[in-house]
Amino acid sequence: MIIAHLGPSVLPVRFQFGGAIQRRILELARNQAALGHTVTVYSAAGHAGVEFWHGVQIKNIECRRRLLFFRDLEYLENAARILERETTDVLHFHSLPEASLILGKIRAKKVLSYDHFVFRRGKKNPLFWLYRKALQEFDHLLPVSKYCRRESLAYWNLQSVPTSVVHNGVNLEQFFPDAASESKGRQAHGLDGARVILYVGRVCRQKGTDVLIESYRLLKRRISNLALVVAGPAERFENGAPSELTQEVAAAGGLYLGAVPEEDLARIYNMADVFVMPTRELEMFGMAAVEGQACGKPVVASHHGGLLEVVSEASGLFFPVGDSAALAEKLELLLTNGVILRSKSQAARENVQRFEWSRIARQLEEIYAAPRSTD
Repeated sequence: MIIAHLGPSVLPVRFQFGGAIQRRILELARNQAALGHTVTVYSAAGHAGVEFWHGVQIKNIECRRRLLFFRDLEYLENAARILERETTDVLHFHSLPEASLILGKIRAKKVLSYDHFVFRRGKKNPLFWLYRKALQEFDHLLPVSKYCRRESLAYWNLQSVPTSVVHNGVNLEQFFPDAASESKGRQAHGLDGARVILYVGRVCRQKGTDVLIESYRLLKRRISNLALVVAGPAERFENGAPSELTQEVAAAGGLYLGAVPEEDLARIYNMADVFVMPTRELEMFGMAAVEGQACGKPVVASHHGGLLEVVSEASGLFFPVGDSAALAEKLELLLTNGVILRSKSQAARENVQRFEWSRIARQLEEIYAAPRSTD
């Protein structure tokens, strides 16, 4: 099967890891190539060119426009000119609803993966009707969770469009329990002997950072040698400046690491005792919760969205959204009860086997091979 992946033009050249879309594109492409498929990833760049990575061909498409919307259109138009001259069985788009219209004449099955579904401001956009039409033109929609599927289909009124949940995944060769990495990480950050609570992700109210900080303040009164470690960008990915919340982490006695390079992520996860995902709203999946579990860390998560699908009752604990006192209670239970902590750590590693990228690549084979819609 000949497969092409296309994601937003804002993604860095070579798809440096650090975001759900970047990770999904590269991991799927790599695993699909390992299954014997011919796979090409189209990447927006400042120059044209071809390179190869783990059996995947990466075609850099020159894009000059600066504004995101117009850059995406330039990227898709340039990609269309290339794809019109090639044979492709599947065009797999990632968070690019416009693609079904711009590349509509290309004879290939067209599928769309997405997590954030309020494309281009959604109902606030006067072209809402056009985006709804674009979504209806895909042969298959692939939301990343049941929660994302339910919310997106209702928002765009797309009940008749073929849809399958295809989760984001985890590379179990990259993320796994590693005692040596744990020791090295704790020593590097002065955490020897501490009981470590970890959060990885954007630092903002939507992700519940303020709830976590208040919970940590409560717990410090009850548990000695307690440490809070927060890693991730402040607010938006492109804004690396400190924010009010990152300053509050430090004021509460926590350690803020900023955005963590890809090669350091597994070490950061491994140095924790418990991973926390306190999201308030719009958590479509929860990739960090999956990566934390892959490293054998139980997860305390808000009872919300995609987190209910990626964390099991065996591998973690849930608390009501926004309830810092309840979060503190769940954390205290895990951090003071070694039997429960070890049991959930083992269950966490078992739970994430279902998110291995090779399994997801095989699931997509079935979706790709299904008869195309003739409606």
